[in-house]
Amino acid sequence: MKIGKMKTVGLKDMHPVQVEALMELISMTINLASQTKDIEILEDVEAYCDEMVKLFGGIGVRLDIKVNTNLSGDGWQSVH
Repeated sequence: MKIGKMKTVGLKDMHPVQVEALMELISMTINLASQTKDIEILEDVEAYCDEMVKLFGGIGVRLDIKVNTNLSGDGWQSVH
């Protein structure tokens, strides 16, 4: 099947409220993934969010994960 020319929408074409909603969804998704304390889930979420932002013409998403192992138990993750 051949796909013809398609009209696409990028972040620059979207209303600021739409961009804010998309970024809030990405933020919430990353936050929830970090609460699982599963690095594979967090890496997958980072990759999917990165691709989605790039599809809309953005630079992408990169996470900086710091794990504190000085605490008892599993420690904690800080995602930025």
